[in-house]
Amino acid sequence: MNLSDIAILIGYVGIYDLRVQVDELKVRAWAESLDVDIPLEVAKKIVSAHYANHDSAINPSHINREWRYRKSSERERERGRLISLEIESASQRKAPPEVAEKYLNEIRQILAKGKDAPLESDNEQVASDL
Repeated sequence: MNLSDIAILIGYVGIYDLRVQVDELKVRAWAESLDVDIPLEVAKKIVSAHYANHDSAINPSHINREWRYRKSSERERERGRLISLEIESASQRKAPPEVAEKYLNEIRQILAKGKDAPLESDNEQVASDL
């Protein structure tokens, strides 16, 4: 946001909170404190949400914290979406049934070879061949 955007934002805060007045020093102080990448419309929504839930005065740290939380949440949503796409893509690349059957048969053969080995139960006795 530029200085005029910040002046608009502080004026917007003043609509909710009569304790807040716009002046040049306050605009410059907020400009030094606010994250530079916050869009004005998003900052206004954060202000509205704050005053919908709190009666305390808002300050740049409240806006920054909420903005960072929203950006982090958006990154996590995007990460989840990309993981879902990756899983979907992997499931589409799964082995055809005949290849899967081949591997299952190999596994069955390996397991069948080990069938002759005695299996012990929890009480260290050899299990019966049932």
